[in-house]
Amino acid sequence: MLRTRLLSGFVLAPLIVAIIVLGEPWLSLLIGVVAFLALVELVALLDAAGYEPPQVLSIVGGMALTGAGLVAANAEGVGGLLTTLLAALDPPGLVGATLVAAVLLMAAAAFTRSDPRAGFVTWSMSSFGIAYVGLLLPMIVLVAHLAPAGGSWTTQVGLLGLRSGVAWTLMLVLVVWGYDVGAYLTGRLMGRRRLLDHISPSKTVEGLAGGLVLATVAAGIGAALIGLEPWHPLVIGPLVGLSAQAGDLAESMLKRAAGRKESGFLVPGHGGILDRVDSFLFAAPVLAGYALLVAGRVA
Repeated sequence: MLRTRLLSGFVLAPLIVAIIVLGEPWLSLLIGVVAFLALVELVALLDAAGYEPPQVLSIVGGMALTGAGLVAANAEGVGGLLTTLLAALDPPGLVGATLVAAVLLMAAAAFTRSDPRAGFVTWSMSSFGIAYVGLLLPMIVLVAHLAPAGGSWTTQVGLLGLRSGVAWTLMLVLVVWGYDVGAYLTGRLMGRRRLLDHISPSKTVEGLAGGLVLATVAAGIGAALIGLEPWHPLVIGPLVGLSAQAGDLAESMLKRAAGRKESGFLVPGHGGILDRVDSFLFAAPVLAGYALLVAGRVA
């Protein structure tokens, strides 16, 4: 299993980094494909857990919300009808309007359930599924459009003169992967005390600590790429590392409810697509929020 896991990582990691460096539209296209596959896996998990979501409508609603998020993140690069739509829906914004429409659509679908209690659960969990992937996953693209004050996401920054959006996305990937590697290795070598045994028996307190240490080191590399002051990694590492762990635990809770060990089988040695992006679903909005509120960046 470990050998397969490593081989998959060696193949996928350079591909992901290459797409990040290439930037748009390739990053948004990748996120769109990942969103579709993650929604398919998520709907299957919700169904296995007994929530019986309207499968096609849930995927369509989730993709519509994902698309709205991607369009909003790329607002400066779109034109024609999309520009008109963005202007007409401000406020509440394209993403907000799409979410409202999707929630209403899920409610209408739930009306067909003969038991009102079952219908309410179906409506609630379908709406959750749409927001879980459709709202959170496009935040990765928002990170990729972070810019220094007075500049744009293409402004060159940091030690290597990378585009700002590229540097921030690499920061996200480095910290999440750093946490994942640190937690995995420390947990295997030193793990004794269970973290949250009822959700994920394999997670340990020692793994959490090791993950946070490596996440902070990775944040230091990311800060150099962006050109941040030296104190930022001491906040970003633990903050984004803990967010990544929370994202992993949230998906583990869903898999527990569904009686599944993995969300799918598309990534050899790693499970499904959702298993690979769960940490990013929580880490990306937290990093974006930190950049906008603390680090003085604009989107």
